[in-house]
Amino acid sequence: MTGKHHAALRDAELPHGWPEGVYPISTDGLSHLGVARNGELHWDGKPIVTRKSFTPTLGQQVWGGLIGLSAILAAGAACVSAYAEEEFRGQYT
Repeated sequence: MTGKHHAALRDAELPHGWPEGVYPISTDGLSHLGVARNGELHWDGKPIVTRKSFTPTLGQQVWGGLIGLSAILAAGAACVSAYAEEEFRGQYT
C-alpha cells in the first residue's frame, strides 16, 4: 500500500478475490471495533450502518401481483372443490 491509510489496515498483499482497495484488518486495528449491548457493531465509536434495500420494478410488481392473485384463486377453488365433494358425496354414484 502506498500513501496514508488507516492504522487498522495491515500492510499485506491484497487477498485473492478481494476488491481493489480492500485490505485485511491488523490485530492492532481490532481495537477500533466495538460491539454495543444490543449487538450493533461500532468502528471508532460510531455505529456501522449497512443498508440493503430491494425495490421491485413495475414488471416485477405486476408479476408478483398476478402470482399472488393466482394463488388466492387456486386456494379458493380447492376450498370449493373440497366443500362440493363433501356435500354431494354419494349422490351421483
